[in-house]
Amino acid sequence: MTNDADMHVLVVTHSEKVWGAERQLFELRTRLADAGIRLTLACPPDSDLARAWTATGSPTVAYTPAGPLGLRDDDGSRRGARSIAAQMRVIGSDARHIRRLIRSVGADVVESYTLNANVEVVLAGRASHTPSVLDVHDIVVPGFGRRVLGLAAGAGTVTIANSGATASTVGRGRVEIVFPGVDTDRFVPGPADAATRARLAAHPDRPVVGILGRVDPEKGIDVVARAVARLLPPLDETQLVVVGASLMAARDFDTALRAEVGGLLGGRARFVEPTDDVPAVMRCLDVLVNASRAEPFGLTVLEAQACGVPVVASAAGGIPEFVTDDANGLLFASGDDDALARALTRLLSDATLRSRLTAEAIITARAKSMDHQAALVADVYRAAVARRPRRRALSSLSPK
Repeated sequence: MTNDADMHVLVVTHSEKVWGAERQLFELRTRLADAGIRLTLACPPDSDLARAWTATGSPTVAYTPAGPLGLRDDDGSRRGARSIAAQMRVIGSDARHIRRLIRSVGADVVESYTLNANVEVVLAGRASHTPSVLDVHDIVVPGFGRRVLGLAAGAGTVTIANSGATASTVGRGRVEIVFPGVDTDRFVPGPADAATRARLAAHPDRPVVGILGRVDPEKGIDVVARAVARLLPPLDETQLVVVGASLMAARDFDTALRAEVGGLLGGRARFVEPTDDVPAVMRCLDVLVNASRAEPFGLTVLEAQACGVPVVASAAGGIPEFVTDDANGLLFASGDDDALARALTRLLSDATLRSRLTAEAIITARAKSMDHQAALVADVYRAAVARRPRRRALSSLSPK
């Protein structure tokens, strides 16, 4: 990347935690800085995310959203017209707050990094004559949320989608597909660390199948547990480790899931907290599984490929855009634990197959480096500035 001119991007998020998407932002930060693009993060103060970002020496500004807009109340009932109108007023207030932040930091671009910040970011961008970028890394299901996303994308300057599957849900406006990248300096093949493998599994000498990511209903952890439970001798001692944290809203699910997994696998299953040393965890796995029902991209799959770890993933969402069945990994129908069990049996029983798949997978991962992603994102920012929006009425975002 070349440093043509300094640029300042204000990244707005409602998130308080460092999940996978936020981890990507941290990785991009230094590479974009090398290209002359500085990021300031606007996020809830005193949050895990704010503390982690500040610890890197990067600037953060306090943003506590009063929104977001939703079609349903907390109890699940549909909002009435008055409630939605009140929420729109709240989002208008949030937009004015972001507009002030844009001016205070002197941002050249304002970016929404969470779906529920899209509307206020676009409104603020329009009001301040600042290009707005929507970074969409979730597959939005049909309904009110997708309609709002389409309205925001149509009124914003450009949308970045992390896969074609994600892009297909945007619906309007200019959309650029930028695949997430992997740090090919950190995620490399190597020997398993004995202490790490002992933390992941009760019997480190037996096969270990792993899942990395949030513990929530969309990740298909129950499908993986059932598949591992179906494995026949000599693979019936295969172990499962789930590395990840639970969403606060999913605590009841977490409890029920642990009970189900424990009933299926007993001491062969472990749930462990996430770690910053993801490559070390990857290298301790015999197989990495992503069983998400509709994964927008599947970064852990790409990271495992870079580490030379065999992968099995659901043929849903963005994963088939970089995993080709029987070429650089194995795919199975989402939710089909029988098919997953067959795929695991093939991999764990055939060293030649594992070697063939991982050799091709390493090539795949190296072509999708973090440096390559940063260069594409920098190009999107520069193009957004070149296409600086004309002033338009804010009513263009009002849902019809």
